[in-house]
Amino acid sequence: RDASGNIIGVVGVGQDITEMKKAQEAISKANRLLKQSNEELESYTYVVSHDLKAPLRTIQSFGGFLLEDYGERLEETGQDYLQRMVNASSHLNAMIEDLLFLSRVGRKFTKVEKTDLNTLLEELLADLEMTIKERNAEVVVDKLPVISVQRIWVKQLFMNLIGNGLKFNKSKTPKVEVLHQERENDHLFTVRDNGIGIEEKYLERIFNLFEKLHTRKEYKGTGAGLAICKKIVEQLGGKIWVESTPGEGSTFMFTTPKKIKQTEEAKI
Repeated sequence: RDASGNIIGVVGVGQDITEMKKAQEAISKANRLLKQSNEELESYTYVVSHDLKAPLRTIQSFGGFLLEDYGERLEETGQDYLQRMVNASSHLNAMIEDLLFLSRVGRKFTKVEKTDLNTLLEELLADLEMTIKERNAEVVVDKLPVISVQRIWVKQLFMNLIGNGLKFNKSKTPKVEVLHQERENDHLFTVRDNGIGIEEKYLERIFNLFEKLHTRKEYKGTGAGLAICKKIVEQLGGKIWVESTPGEGSTFMFTTPKKIKQTEEAKI
């Protein structure tokens, strides 16, 4: 402005955002490609796992027939080899089932429905009744909410966490507690046990697929249970983590948002 206050000029500042724009587009493209690659990998896993089941069933069946009908004709070493083959094929079948379930989470069309988690846990504990009685265990369940969620996923999630609390437990009276806390934007669920616990250095690894901290002689299983839990929780839009002290037990916690997105229908 001049001495009289009249505008006599304008000062402007410009910034070239071309590089920033290119970087944003590159990130978006990379994310799209990553999502596509993950979907293709999950589809491939599903197809391969599904196709493996037929020949594996044949091995299991004929191995069982051989053991039952001709086992007595074999010497002790031969019987042992045959039994190992049957056991290995059964274990492989369990691993394939876990892979199939893992590939379905997030792919297969699963309806979001209003679910009373109290009823769901009652069903689950009925399924575990024999195990609970055999172990002289106690499962205590907090008052749980009614939420809109993919029911089949959440049942599997609780089944894996409660089942682990009972399995990895040397207490005379194994105890598992299921707790709930409603927060502003999500639900916080806690599954706590008095089992053998987990060393701190393994706390991240246990969510890896087929990660086993013990031999099959010590504890049966494929090592996929917690990887399935992690996949389910992430697909629900939540987080899962664990706190543990060896010899005292483990506390698994996971969140679910109050609004769950509907999954898209699978391509296969």
